[in-house]
Amino acid sequence: MTTLPSVVQTKPHSFYQFLSDGRIAFYVDASMMKDFSHCEAYFHLKHVQRKKLKYTNKGIMPFPTAIGSWWSSVMERFYKAMREGKDFSQQDVQDAVLVAWHECNIDESSAASPDTFKAFGDLPGALLMMTEYYKTQYLIDRQNWKIVGVEEGFGLRKEVKLGETRSCVVYWVGKPDLVVVENGRLTPVDHKTVSRIDGSTIGRYKPSSQMPGYVYACEELTKQLGYNVRVDRCVVNICSRTRPSDNPRSGKPKPRFVRAYPNFSREELTEWRNQIVSKCERLATCLKTGVWNWNETQCHSFYNRPCDYLKLHSSTPSARDIIMLADFEEAKPWVPYQPEKEGEE
Repeated sequence: MTTLPSVVQTKPHSFYQFLSDGRIAFYVDASMMKDFSHCEAYFHLKHVQRKKLKYTNKGIMPFPTAIGSWWSSVMERFYKAMREGKDFSQQDVQDAVLVAWHECNIDESSAASPDTFKAFGDLPGALLMMTEYYKTQYLIDRQNWKIVGVEEGFGLRKEVKLGETRSCVVYWVGKPDLVVVENGRLTPVDHKTVSRIDGSTIGRYKPSSQMPGYVYACEELTKQLGYNVRVDRCVVNICSRTRPSDNPRSGKPKPRFVRAYPNFSREELTEWRNQIVSKCERLATCLKTGVWNWNETQCHSFYNRPCDYLKLHSSTPSARDIIMLADFEEAKPWVPYQPEKEGEE
């Protein structure tokens, strides 16, 4: 086993830092922990080496991903206006839709998924979707929600410590879309888009790493501000990218917008924290030894698609360096949010 250097200044936005006592400080989020749980070798290539495929259409996101970003951008505009006490008219809805549409380059993403783009309805479909949301959800939220925070990140300054062991110290990082007070309860809110809403949609968010992370962090940060507030649930604000049929075969129209309310007891949050710390202990071992286990069962169905590194791992070990140089490049580090002061992390 190799020994860690004493004090090392890691490159900007690294998710880990070597400490002088030989331990490793980790700054992790739900997405990273999900990747690590799926396959250590995948995690190593994506998050440690930062290797990504050289795509022909650089910068163009798949349509479902682009629409998810667009949806979050419009939601941010909606609820910032609510927090600031501004009236938000239907004209404002149209303006928000158009601005976010161009900012997220939705027209360009249509080339990657033309059929999905057509089914969505192009820009008129987006305007219809947000007009429906405005009338059925937003106007009700104006009465029931007090907005505490919009797109505010946490964790890069060690605010949310999950635990520590002899090998590591673990901090949780995240950026909930909203934090609201609803019926006297402080609640983080996360916006999600799905291909369609069905009977299993509501139950998808528990168990989860993301939702208990938001709940735990929200309560922890509130305590640090001097308030004794119990936070025990999230709101998952879900939108279907596909508009439900007005005349379904079952005769029962399906909603386009639903909300899930996953709740978590203190016992469940403790279990979640212990699991994350345990995974980070394993992650520390991987970094020290350079051994990253390969979960070959995920190669052909990684997040319901072939793994990005399938070609690399399906080749002989002696050929992988050549394939790496030919097919992969170094990705920019993923930054969960912009710190308040430039250069401060």
